[in-house]
Amino acid sequence: MKLYDIFFDLTRLEMQLWDQVDTALRAATGVPLGRFEALLVLRRLGPSRVQDLSRELSLTVGGTSKLVDRLEAAGLCTRTANPADRRSSVITLTAAAQPLLDTGEAVITSTLETALGAHLSPDDLTSLAGHLQQLRRAADGGKAGHA
Repeated sequence: MKLYDIFFDLTRLEMQLWDQVDTALRAATGVPLGRFEALLVLRRLGPSRVQDLSRELSLTVGGTSKLVDRLEAAGLCTRTANPADRRSSVITLTAAAQPLLDTGEAVITSTLETALGAHLSPDDLTSLAGHLQQLRRAADGGKAGHA
């Protein structure tokens, strides 16, 4: 097998999984996967700056700011002045985000259990996760955020 065959298989699998999870998540919560991922990251990080979220999502600061605008408009987060740096703001999840996160996590878990867990053993999944994290760190010079 050639490396580009692995690359194309990995890319196609990512697109298929994204579409499956996005479709299920939108049906259950009305929130697309890209926005939902940002909510998960905000929950994990706690109150954060756009730059922190941008780094974790591997997005530009401008793109992340627009994403936060959409989350804020939907009532899922708020921005407040950053007391440590008045040039930036702190993003915090609202109480409305928690039930949505609970529902969305269950949907994502169920969808991925069908798509991945039903075909790979727990040891295979652990190994795959480790390999993907290793490759991500190598691809971005060791700066990969939480996977």
